[in-house]
Amino acid sequence: MQEIADANQCDPATVRRTCRLYRRVGLAGLLAPPERPGRPPRISPLQRAQIVELTCLEPIARGLHLTHWSSTELARQAVRAGIVAAIDPATVRRILDAVDLQPHRTRYWRTARLDDQFKDRAEKVLWCYANADRLARRGVYVVCADEMPNLQVLERTPLRRAVPGSVEQREFEYVRHGTVNLLTFLAVHTGKMRVSVLPHNDADRYVWALRQFRADYGHLRGVYLIHDGGPSNIAAATAPRS
Repeated sequence: MQEIADANQCDPATVRRTCRLYRRVGLAGLLAPPERPGRPPRISPLQRAQIVELTCLEPIARGLHLTHWSSTELARQAVRAGIVAAIDPATVRRILDAVDLQPHRTRYWRTARLDDQFKDRAEKVLWCYANADRLARRGVYVVCADEMPNLQVLERTPLRRAVPGSVEQREFEYVRHGTVNLLTFLAVHTGKMRVSVLPHNDADRYVWALRQFRADYGHLRGVYLIHDGGPSNIAAATAPRS
């Protein structure tokens, strides 16, 4: 044993460990590179693309009764699908961040219904937006009006702000104080907004709020008012006149 150690310039204990390893795993196992802890294997570009492709599918397509993917579920499904042998949810998040993909978020959108008047109306609205600064210098404001109806007024105890070792906490129970209707007026050239509180969201209150706005800005020569086709905006009292 000592002669072998001297010939290989190592300790006899190393020779004994090598012999025991040879008897246990054979020559192939002895020559194989050892497994070392540390950084996990890199995710190849193909695997990244497959994870992105998986994220773009609805979970039900893979037999999962989920509404949206989470990074944890994506990591599990990537392993089940054979894309990777193992992957951490944090790695999944980094892959999705790199392509600006956020499967947990939802944003509403509305399909445009074009009619014969759409082009004419759109041209007028866009002209107002493009000339808002010039019109304001002449005493004419471009104002956008929109309702925020039936907002719940809730009373809660004050928040417990985040501190080291604890996330922000909000009281689960609350007291209802009915609902409130807000009507907002946005001056396009300044970006400033004015809010009126309405007891009801109807044409009569809308006309009242318009008169209040005009009275407060009596110095203006005129106003280009832009609003949507909500019921209170197209009633007889508020319908545009030719």
